Amino acid sequence: MINLIKLLILLAYSVMIFLINDFVILGICFCLNIAFMFIVRLPVKQALAFILGVLPFIVFAAIINLFLAPPKEALLVTAHLLLACYAVICFRQNVTPMKLANAIETLCYPLKIFKPLKIDPKDISLMVCISITFIPILVRDFNQIKCALQAKGMKINAANMKYILRPFLYGIFKRTNEITNALKSKCYS
Repeated sequence: MINLIKLLILLAYSVMIFLINDFVILGICFCLNIAFMFIVRLPVKQALAFILGVLPFIVFAAIINLFLAPPKEALLVTAHLLLACYAVICFRQNVTPMKLANAIETLCYPLKIFKPLKIDPKDISLMVCISITFIPILVRDFNQIKCALQAKGMKINAANMKYILRPFLYGIFKRTNEITNALKSKCYS
């Protein structure tokens, strides 16, 4: 139940962040995020590594927003994304994938009343748990393929992306097939 409350607080905080249009209040939220990082004992190095990992996507979103909106709006979107990323990393430090899946299962429990749709909260939580635990495996596979190509002397650029994507997608389909077979062998419908 505590993990469900944490999830609901994260969702409410994220929605609140994206509704704020004042830089002063966003600065206060940033200070709250920093304080919360220390409360949950999140190592600063780990938080910075996470932010550096998502920074290219945030910068890309900022550039697109600079072309589509006034500079103030683009800066607001960038600040919103950074604050949301910090909130997610604090949440991720506190909640394991299994606890998150259980919280989502509890949150989706009212969907059981729609019997004709046959929505099972356990299925939803299983999909979430598999998805979350699948991400580090995909990152590791991508980095291995990239390092193997660099060891062969190939430069990583847009023209050579097909040499990364083919084995990467093959690996995804292979792992998906293995997970499907494992679930079928355990008589999971």
